[in-house]
Amino acid sequence: MKTFRHLYVLTLVFSLTSGHAQKVYTYKAWVTLIDKTVVKGTYYAANEEEFVILGEDLNQIGFAPENMEAVKLRRQGNTGKGAWMGAIAGATIGVVIGLASTQDAYISQGAGALIGGLIGAPVGAIAGASLNSGREKFMINGDRDVYLTLLPRLRKYIPHQSINP
Repeated sequence: MKTFRHLYVLTLVFSLTSGHAQKVYTYKAWVTLIDKTVVKGTYYAANEEEFVILGEDLNQIGFAPENMEAVKLRRQGNTGKGAWMGAIAGATIGVVIGLASTQDAYISQGAGALIGGLIGAPVGAIAGASLNSGREKFMINGDRDVYLTLLPRLRKYIPHQSINP
């Protein structure tokens, strides 16, 4: 009984503390330059003068709008989350189909459910990963006016709204 009381208190504490915490999402960025070079990093900031990403060594890399052809952004962790959700959905659908299709067959319903789940899980994982890995693409084509028009949309993805270079 004491174990349940302690578990209840811990659950209450975690739910109260996590209710006020704000999640910060980071976005992977792919900046395609006019010369077709692609620079990858983590999106950091955007202002009227430049678009800034963090490189692999966490140094800031700024790009002038005149040098950028396109920017692609994707939230980090979306692909893995989509794969897990797809695997669970695929396994569930596979189990249901396996149960339904083995009622009059030579194998048992349990074996049919297992086979259906084993087939459905990887198919669902692939589908979930591909559906949830979408990137938002912003075409700039080296035009500062287009960049300034897209700037409010780009700023929505900044992980820390209070800090801008």
